[in-house]
Amino acid sequence: MRALILFATDEGQTEKIARHISQRLTEQGIATDRHNIAVDPNRPIALDAYDAVIVGSPIHYSHYDVRLAEYLKQFRDLLHEMPSAFFSVSLGIMSEDDSEQDEVRKITAAYLHETDWNPLLTIHFAGALTYSKYNWLKRKLMQWVAKKEGGPTDTRFDYEFTNWKQVDLFVDQFVEFIQRCKQPDEEYAHRTMYSKPVRRYSVANLRAKAEESA
Repeated sequence: MRALILFATDEGQTEKIARHISQRLTEQGIATDRHNIAVDPNRPIALDAYDAVIVGSPIHYSHYDVRLAEYLKQFRDLLHEMPSAFFSVSLGIMSEDDSEQDEVRKITAAYLHETDWNPLLTIHFAGALTYSKYNWLKRKLMQWVAKKEGGPTDTRFDYEFTNWKQVDLFVDQFVEFIQRCKQPDEEYAHRTMYSKPVRRYSVANLRAKAEESA
């Protein structure tokens, strides 16, 4: 099977997480492709060629990437069928202020509602303070935010807060969901022989199995 990791990143932490996810999936026998739409927004994507998709975006100024939202809207129907997951990258999710964490979750809920997408898994990862990649104004702004939160303010260094064990657990859980979405071999062979093409890995299969065990 093959999975696509679709993401947007400007400072690079989301891409670093995407690479880690890709490596973890590969270790479990799942081939992956990665596409950063911030680098190549016009590249056509044949999403129907994949069995599963993981989407990732950072939060900047209380918003997820708009370009990514356009892709999600474009592939809305297909995303309803195939196993999918969303990972968010932010500093707010690691705040000691509960209201900051709640705000991240509200932004995420609004984004998924706007794109009419209901991924099997949604998770929030802490990002990084990459002072070296900010322009002067953003560096000062992020330093102020870090000071307010009790974080590191020495702009000579970059700071990473991503919990990589959490990332691994997310991938492992998603792989379990993918396997539960798989149609049994005999049933799949029968359906593809006598009806129109069907997806080997489908959310509908997961729902059917849940109903059978209920």
